Amino acid sequence: MKSILVKSIFMKSVFAKCGDARLRRMRSVVFVGMIAAMVGPASTAAQSRGAGAETPRIAAIKQITRDGIDKSGLVAGETELYVTEQSGTNHAIAKFAPGGEKGVVSGASFASAVDLRALDLSPDQTRMLVVGSDGSGEGPLWSVPVGTGSGTGSAQRLALVGREGSWSADGKKLVFVNGSSLNVANGDGSQPRELYQAYATVFGARFSPDGTRVRFAVSDLELGTTSLWEIGADGSNPHALLNDWVYKGNVCCGSWTGDGRYYIFQATVGVPNTASVLTTLWALAESGDAAQPVPLTSGPRSYGNPVMARSGKSIYAIGVQPEVEVVKYLPGKHKFVPVIAGLSATDLAFSRDGKWVAYVSIPDGALWKARANGTERVQLTSAERAALPSWSPDGRQIAFVSMKAGGGWKLYLMSADGGAPREVVPESGSQIDANWSSDGTRLMFGNYNHDAGGLNIRILDFKTGQIDKVPGSEGLFSPRWSPDEQHIAALSPDGSALMRYDFDTQKWSKWMSSEGAVSYPTWSADSESLYFDDLVNGAETIRRVKIGETAAQPAFVLGTMERYLGPLGAWSGRAPDGSWMFVRDRSAQEVYELSVELP
Repeated sequence: MKSILVKSIFMKSVFAKCGDARLRRMRSVVFVGMIAAMVGPASTAAQSRGAGAETPRIAAIKQITRDGIDKSGLVAGETELYVTEQSGTNHAIAKFAPGGEKGVVSGASFASAVDLRALDLSPDQTRMLVVGSDGSGEGPLWSVPVGTGSGTGSAQRLALVGREGSWSADGKKLVFVNGSSLNVANGDGSQPRELYQAYATVFGARFSPDGTRVRFAVSDLELGTTSLWEIGADGSNPHALLNDWVYKGNVCCGSWTGDGRYYIFQATVGVPNTASVLTTLWALAESGDAAQPVPLTSGPRSYGNPVMARSGKSIYAIGVQPEVEVVKYLPGKHKFVPVIAGLSATDLAFSRDGKWVAYVSIPDGALWKARANGTERVQLTSAERAALPSWSPDGRQIAFVSMKAGGGWKLYLMSADGGAPREVVPESGSQIDANWSSDGTRLMFGNYNHDAGGLNIRILDFKTGQIDKVPGSEGLFSPRWSPDEQHIAALSPDGSALMRYDFDTQKWSKWMSSEGAVSYPTWSADSESLYFDDLVNGAETIRRVKIGETAAQPAFVLGTMERYLGPLGAWSGRAPDGSWMFVRDRSAQEVYELSVELP
C-alpha cells in the first residue's frame, strides 16, 4: 500500500489550452489505507456501442509527428496543421505541411511576446488568431496573415486581452476568455463585451457551427473537476451539460464537426483492472435531448485536444503513450544513468545473487524477468496488471501483487521459471508489499479486509501454512522487514507517521512524524536506518532516519527529473550496488490523425 499520486489527464499533460500552468502539470496527492481499483464503467468502445450498432467509430490512426517535443494546441487548415509546441519554458507555433515539412511561425514581426500560441484560423483560412504573452498565459490577441488570398496583409493587434479565443463559422464574431470571464466581440476584435462570468476558470470556448451557442469548459481547481457548459450566443440560458453522465466532472476541450451533427471532446476515465487513468475521445450527437456520448478511443494511448479536420473525415489530436526508463543515481558523477538501456519498466527487483531482475513493463503492466543486463527477457504474466515483484532468497519464486478486476490488489506466488501464479490468501480483501524472511520460510505482507478489522500486517509460515497477524499492527500498512529481522517498519494510514515494531519486546513505537510523506521505505543493509522517498515536503528528496532518532535527514535531492507516476505512485528502489533507482518519464506527445466514421 503506497501513497497514490495521480497525474491528471495525461502522463505528460497536454493542457496548455487550459492556460493555467497548474492544470498542465496537476498532481493530486492522496493517501489511502488500501489501494483499490479505479475501474470506469465504460471500459472499451466496443462494450459501450453494442453489437451491430451504427455509431461513430475510429477507422484508422496515423501518426503525424515524431519529434518528441511537448505539444498542446492544434489548429487545422485545409492542408496545413498548426501546432503549439514547447520551446524551452515557453511556447512556439510550428506549421506542418501535407508532406511532413515543418516550418515555424515567428512572432518577431508582430509581437514582443516570448510565448506564442495558435488559437484558430479564420473561415477563409487566410489569418490565424494568436495569443502572445510574457509567459503567464494571457496576453494580447493578434490576427496574423498565413495565406495568400483575400484578407492577407500585416499582422493586426486586436483590442482584446485573453488566454484563448476562436471565430464563429462566418467570421463575424469572436469568443475569447480571460480568467473566469467568457467574452464576445466582433470578428475584428471591436466592441468586446462579457457574455458570462463563470464560477471558475474558463477555457475551450467554441461557437456552434450555426453561431447560436457557445460551448466551453469550466475548471474548478478546488474540487478537481472540469465540466462542459453551454450558453446562448446572446448570453441566455447558461447551463452545465452531461449532468447524468459518469465522467461529467472529467471532460473538456471539444470541437464540433463542420456540419454541427457531432461534438468531439475528451474525457478522463479509469482503466479497467488498474489504478491508472486514461484520456479518451468521445462523440456526442447533437440530435435528441437524450443523446449520450459514444467512446471513440479506449487506449492504450491517451488522446487529447481534439480538433476536426476541415474535410470532416478526420480528427487531429495529441496522443501520449507512456514510455519510461529506469535510471540510477551515480553519486561520484552526480548524474543519472539507465539501469538497462531501452527498458520501459518500473518496480525493478533483483534476485539476491544479483543475476536476475524482475520488473513490470510499461504501459501494459505485465510481469517480466531478465538477466541483470537486460538479456534473456521472459514475460511471466499478461492478463492483469502486476506490481512490486519480490524474489525468494533462493531465487526460485517470485512474489508479486496483481490488480483483480473490480477489486483491489491480491498477492501471488509463481515459479521464477514461469507457470500459473498461485493466490497466497484465497479470501476476500487485498494484500500488498511482500517481504521474505532471510531463510525464505515466511512471507510478510500488508493486508486489508473490511470484514476482518481493516488494515493490518500478516505473516505466512510456509511450513505450517498458517497466517498470523503481527500484534498491534491494526491500522498500519507498507511493512518493511529489517535485514536482521529484529524490526518491522510500517506507516500510519495517512503516510505521515513511521512506526517500528521490535520482535524482542513485541511492541510498536512511533519512530518519527513527517510533514510530507514517507513513500517506498527501504532499510539500510546494517538495519540501523530507514530511507524513504519524500515526494511532498519541498523538493523531491531521499531522506534517512536512524534508529534512536526522531527526525529524518536528506540523503540527496533528486532535482528536476520528470518522474513517472504509476498506479502506486512514483516508484524508487535500490540496485544491487546500493545506488538509488527511479523511473524517468519519457512519454512523448505526438500529433495523430484519426480517421472517423460519423453515421
